[in-house]
Amino acid sequence: MNSTNRALNILSYITTSSVPVTPQVISKSLNIPVSTVYRLLTILINWEFVTYAKQYGTYTIGAQSIKTQEKYYDYSLLMNSSKLELQVLSKKTQETVAIITSNLCETICVDMIESSQTLRCSFVIGRGNTLIKGASAKTLLAFRNKDYQSLVFETLEQQLQQPESIQQLKQALTQIHQQGYGVSLSEIDDGVLGVSAPIFKGNDVIAVISVMAPEFRSTHRIDEFISECRQAADNITKLINQE
Repeated sequence: MNSTNRALNILSYITTSSVPVTPQVISKSLNIPVSTVYRLLTILINWEFVTYAKQYGTYTIGAQSIKTQEKYYDYSLLMNSSKLELQVLSKKTQETVAIITSNLCETICVDMIESSQTLRCSFVIGRGNTLIKGASAKTLLAFRNKDYQSLVFETLEQQLQQPESIQQLKQALTQIHQQGYGVSLSEIDDGVLGVSAPIFKGNDVIAVISVMAPEFRSTHRIDEFISECRQAADNITKLINQE
């Protein structure tokens, strides 16, 4: 992994961490030499993407990272095109729906409508999750190109410790790509069903739209969720590519 990818990996890790982190923790978590972590932190600090935290020896997000959030929600092509379709999907399914994107390390929820039902599943906007489990993550990864997938496998090599785990993941990604959608059950949280379909800009997948619901009231609706997700994803894709 080159220095640019390492710097962005560190930035992503700090941005999504719930607490300030030390260079030692970053080094261990990302498998980057601690000397390299310090060098790249200096660059990120100079550009105000990272700053010193109150707790001695720890780091957190800087002013640049904070000020970009509002622009994303106001101007991003994805957000502008997806809002209405997300509302329609929410109304049809009566379950939690979301738009999920990703970087090389994790998925990121960028918009979400929570189910109105008393017992419901939930995403958290801005919160990251694993890139190798769940319908949203694996659908995103399945439609990335091979070079991108290789970078993900390299970045997440500590989570994919067994060669057979990598092979199983690759087989799952191939199946998702062939069928055009992803389905998961209890892969991240027990008793939770997820269904996702890809959204494209040109030939590039930029996000997925997902439905998440408790298993007990949704397994008989899987075909319905797949159909509705794919339709919503197709509609958003058409809107994005017209703009």
